[in-house]
Amino acid sequence: MSKKGAVISAVLILLAAAFRAGMAYRERFPSQAYELTQVLVARADLPARTVLNEDLVETMQLPRYYMQQDAYELRSMSDIKLVNNLVTLVRIPKGNQLTRSVLGAGSAKAAADPGGPPSQRHYLEGVKYFQNASYEEARKEWKLALKSDPSNTEAAAGLKRIEQILSGSKK
Repeated sequence: MSKKGAVISAVLILLAAAFRAGMAYRERFPSQAYELTQVLVARADLPARTVLNEDLVETMQLPRYYMQQDAYELRSMSDIKLVNNLVTLVRIPKGNQLTRSVLGAGSAKAAADPGGPPSQRHYLEGVKYFQNASYEEARKEWKLALKSDPSNTEAAAGLKRIEQILSGSKK
């Protein structure tokens, strides 16, 4: 075989090997890795309990492979309004994707009242007192919690526990 024929054969073998390698790569990494999508991200650091509007979010284009599972994907520019009046449940750093799991339905009133219903607020205050061994203060808070919501089983259990502790210390 001539030198020219040997070179052509070598080039064809290299091209075939490169083609096979490219096919194997495509099989390992599906086309969705290359497909681009647009998602909503935080324009600035968003503290917990922030009521969202269009000015607090922006879009980012990235490969679909890197899109978080429950992220807000933009299919049209009107989709940016999907997050209006939603409240952040946790802090979202600048540039992070907005996901359904970190946003909740709410309003400015809900954001301004972080403790939730009065019964829950009193229960949580009682827990703080209980952990500091201020049992009389915890008792007062848990009684207020039950007064606000008689079905608050956590406050009832806390009161029962305080009665056990105080009856044991009086003996």
